[in-house]
Amino acid sequence: MTHSAKHPTKLVMMVAVAVGLSIMGDSLMYGILPLEAENLGFTLSGVGLLLSANRLIRLLSNTWAGAVFERFGPRLPFIAATGLGFVAALVYGAGWGFVAFLLARIGWGIAWSGLRQGGYEAVWRGEAQIKGRLMGLLFGIVRLGSAISVVLGGYLRDHYGYQVSISLIAGLTALAIPVALTVRWPPMTLNGVPSNTVNASDTSLNLLWAGWRQALRYPVRRWLLTAGFINALMEGVVIATASIFLAERLGQAANLPVFIGVGTIAGTLLAIRWTANMLFGPLIGALSDRLGQAQTIVALAGTMFGALVGAIILSGIWLILSLLVAFISLAGLFITLTAASSGVATQARRPHLFVGVYTTAADGGAAIGPLLAFNLGQLTGFEALYLGIGLLLLLTVIRYWQVEQRDVARDP
Repeated sequence: MTHSAKHPTKLVMMVAVAVGLSIMGDSLMYGILPLEAENLGFTLSGVGLLLSANRLIRLLSNTWAGAVFERFGPRLPFIAATGLGFVAALVYGAGWGFVAFLLARIGWGIAWSGLRQGGYEAVWRGEAQIKGRLMGLLFGIVRLGSAISVVLGGYLRDHYGYQVSISLIAGLTALAIPVALTVRWPPMTLNGVPSNTVNASDTSLNLLWAGWRQALRYPVRRWLLTAGFINALMEGVVIATASIFLAERLGQAANLPVFIGVGTIAGTLLAIRWTANMLFGPLIGALSDRLGQAQTIVALAGTMFGALVGAIILSGIWLILSLLVAFISLAGLFITLTAASSGVATQARRPHLFVGVYTTAADGGAAIGPLLAFNLGQLTGFEALYLGIGLLLLLTVIRYWQVEQRDVARDP
């Protein structure tokens, strides 16, 4: 029996639970794959490729996902995405070697394009004045799944080994499939056009070109895309290097209780960032609904930059607290920028294509982040990299706010 989802909050919650279960296998990889590289026969550079592969494929698959959802509606593509996410998690633990693992990471990237598109579809069915709240609720629940995965999986890896850890997490990702099957998607109309209207002559190249042409048509869209790219770049750098940065600055890990292993520590660091979506995302989303998204984005970027400065010049507990504030600000920026992109999308002639372009820009930044961190960051130091990207992000969102005050992004 399917559940009714007439109320947008209920729909968003159900979709978020499915996505939060699906993402657990992917999230676990950021906590334990670097620690298991030698045991799995992977080099560290190979691990970097594996962690970026799912983001690189999304530079193409986001547009495809938007087109598929536009043509067929959300139900079947969303269910298929949860199934593909489960298959990817199974392969992580199969021991079939690097190529199979790489294909699984690519498969997960395609699945995430569909899962994230489903999240946008759910939020679109809410009223404009609560979209920030709904987006905060969506990604708060999703990142709760990530946090549970990295903490539980990291602990299991430390005490029982990689296979036990990935097997349990893969089992949890399987639960996303029945959840997706129970979601009932109400009809939706945007700009007077049913959401599944699509030109039968569209090809992948036509869709890609149409999406970028639509996205770059107005300055407000261009600056929003740029802000999304740089924010994802910033987050990719900080998440990839936070544990190393803390280890270098704090030093004595031997003071920690003996039952806390390296996997547990790494998982906890990632969980801090991802639970920030759950704890603060709805609040920040509601704040953006009240104050305005552009103003909130500028305030969060300024707070994040100040917190990074604090993390660099302070030590001990104050360093940790500064990094926590930076993580919370990054969570807020993600939520608010995503809500802004959702609002801009509904003003476009083909909202699905703009979402595909925006998420592609963000995925591009997220893919480059770890590669930049472990190459340029080794030369400049992580501190300089943090400050440089943080300042660039702050200047970009200030410009977006200025343009947003005077421009509109509605297609005639």
